[in-house]
Amino acid sequence: MPSELADVDYLAEGKIVNDMGEQMASPTRRLLAWTAPAALALAALVPALPAPAAAKPKPAPVVTTGPVDKDLNGDGVPDLIAVGGPGTGLGSGVWSALGVKSRKTGVGTGQVQTPATNIGLHGNGVTGNNSPADFDGAQVFTGRFAGVDRQDFVYYNPAGVSAGNGGLIIGAGDGTMTNPNLSGNQCTIGYDNLIDANGNIPLQLTNAFQADGVDNGIPDLLGISGDPTNGYRLGYHPSWPAPCLYYGVTTLTNPTPTGGTDWQNWSIASTETSSGAALFLRNATTGDLYLWTGVTMVDNGDGTGSLTRTQYQVAANWNTGVAIGTLEAADINADGTPDLWTVMTDGTYRAYLISGLSTSGTATVTATRAQRLV
Repeated sequence: MPSELADVDYLAEGKIVNDMGEQMASPTRRLLAWTAPAALALAALVPALPAPAAAKPKPAPVVTTGPVDKDLNGDGVPDLIAVGGPGTGLGSGVWSALGVKSRKTGVGTGQVQTPATNIGLHGNGVTGNNSPADFDGAQVFTGRFAGVDRQDFVYYNPAGVSAGNGGLIIGAGDGTMTNPNLSGNQCTIGYDNLIDANGNIPLQLTNAFQADGVDNGIPDLLGISGDPTNGYRLGYHPSWPAPCLYYGVTTLTNPTPTGGTDWQNWSIASTETSSGAALFLRNATTGDLYLWTGVTMVDNGDGTGSLTRTQYQVAANWNTGVAIGTLEAADINADGTPDLWTVMTDGTYRAYLISGLSTSGTATVTATRAQRLV
């Protein structure tokens, strides 16, 4: 897997550097005093030089237009969200870290502002505990789930006393969430909205955006559910045109990226670019990492369906056997290709900037240096 460490280089204005990034002394300019006759004589003897060729402009970065997925504070750069709690390397709660914008290009660099802020101190608004421990063991992802232009927070409990239930907490638009204990800031996504035909709750959920082509203002959900007897599959949860309401599940017939049926061994993370919904798929055991772009859900009308997509193998042997606490997808550097953030169980994060997608080989993955999130 091609991989290299990419560090963000902040240069103060006014410095002169060579192509190796080394600072050079500024040359001084000297004003030569010429008498008028000498200057005229020189002009007569020296022929005029041709005008220098115009410098070739540097290509501007390709910036995805429109609202940016995962941008929590409206500055046009994706931001990172991680859930804390036992085994995550972070304290209980939901941790928000705003993305850092390059002063050279104006796009995200992969780094975030640290230390991250715990925006989950008020709990989830359901237990009444007002405790960040409400989020222990939960999954949290963002999207416009209230139907407005800011990013909101969906939490889902795949296990524990609240298994199969989740909820929506309205985003504040500044990288934080509103107080879910106050009226109008929270609603509950019930168990019966999410179970499959065999009564199984999803093992995980993520934002499906409007991959079914029906834009009612509320994003759909995509999950993995099943059991050893009936097998495991992807499931598509269409939304009603109101927050927190989902009706049934469309069972998807897609095999895993490697052609298998062992969906229980895969984790998923989604984002949206100008070309539509995109989905990363990771098998922690094998280290396989794939990307599906242009994801569209086709409903067969009988409770089943499938995802049409373009598949790319991003990497092989990617973090094989490594526990990852948070896997977040976003177009971090606004080049139109989805990227990844990981938050490891030691509380460190790093970005993986992806380029060179190919249907016949692996992509180029450029990793930033691991740093503490808090």
